[in-house]
Amino acid sequence: MKTLTIQLPDSLDASLAAEAASCRRTKSGIIRQLIETSLTPRANGKRTAARPSLHERLKKYQTAGPTGIRDLASNPGHLSGYGRR
Repeated sequence: MKTLTIQLPDSLDASLAAEAASCRRTKSGIIRQLIETSLTPRANGKRTAARPSLHERLKKYQTAGPTGIRDLASNPGHLSGYGRR
């Protein structure tokens, strides 16, 4: 494991020390975790998402609704009378 030395303002060091004490972890451990979560893996020189996209997260809602019909617009009979008063 490599060693990295950084300079922090006193206020940031105090906040880091308080967080380390409250979590019962070392300051190095907290900094290491923050760096790991902020750096995302790269594929083909481009950053890849560390978490699923909005599309992936909403995919489970793309199934049939309460009527059981997947796409109401696919059958004109489902839209009969729509927009008429």
